[in-house]
Amino acid sequence: RNYVCSFDMCGRKFKRYEHLKRHVRTHTGERPYICPVEGCAKGFSRSDNLHQHMRIH
Repeated sequence: RNYVCSFDMCGRKFKRYEHLKRHVRTHTGERPYICPVEGCAKGFSRSDNLHQHMRIH
């Protein structure tokens, strides 16, 4: 079963629903993963990107 992005006629297909949800953030700009370091507050759409970012602190 494929999950298809219907956002702005995108049409990208994903085999896993979680991957579609992650992809939709590229359209919405949602960044639910926020750096917890005081004064930073940088946001990320993926948790792995936040973990990579944490290495600079």
